[in-house]
Amino acid sequence: MSFFEQIKPSVKTKWLDYFENNQDWLKILMDRGEYVATPDGGRRPQGSVILGAVSAKEPRLAESLYLFSLVEANFDTIIDVLGLNFDPLMELKNLEGKDGNTKPLITPPSKMALPTE
Repeated sequence: MSFFEQIKPSVKTKWLDYFENNQDWLKILMDRGEYVATPDGGRRPQGSVILGAVSAKEPRLAESLYLFSLVEANFDTIIDVLGLNFDPLMELKNLEGKDGNTKPLITPPSKMALPTE
């Protein structure tokens, strides 16, 4: 299984979490024309916005994105590879409709006990 296949579920959940928590300003950005049409008939922020958000939330991805940036990879192609070419608002509504829950929860890392002297 490729690296991207391994992190796709995590990246999608983290992107939806980010979008949900920042949708007020992201909607304004998209209303001003800063969006890409999605295959599901919706729209999403531009690839650079999505990649900036998910790389901050998924450190394993940040290293790969650095390498892609060096070779001037197309951001929208990377979005496709990561499975993020969808309307995040529509996806959140779809997830809300399933089982009456919202998006999957992101479990915070467990706190490590600090050594005592």
